[in-house]
Amino acid sequence: MKDVNVILAEQLGLGRIHLCDCNAVHLSVGPVTLNLESTAFLQLATMICNAADQLTAIREARQSPEALFEMLASASNGLTH
Repeated sequence: MKDVNVILAEQLGLGRIHLCDCNAVHLSVGPVTLNLESTAFLQLATMICNAADQLTAIREARQSPEALFEMLASASNGLTH
């Protein structure tokens, strides 16, 4: 990729993600920047989406004690303390 320098996403006050001509994805959050190969970035994005889904389920379950107990009793939920 030549002459590529594209901002893929940006959130003011949080950070940004951009693709540069070296084919790396630069993920900057505050003062921290991760420089990732594009495939690694896509894997990280999938992992974060999965974590966000889990977090959403947990937050929703906290509003219903019965649902929270069901989630905690599930052997495949992956919850740890």
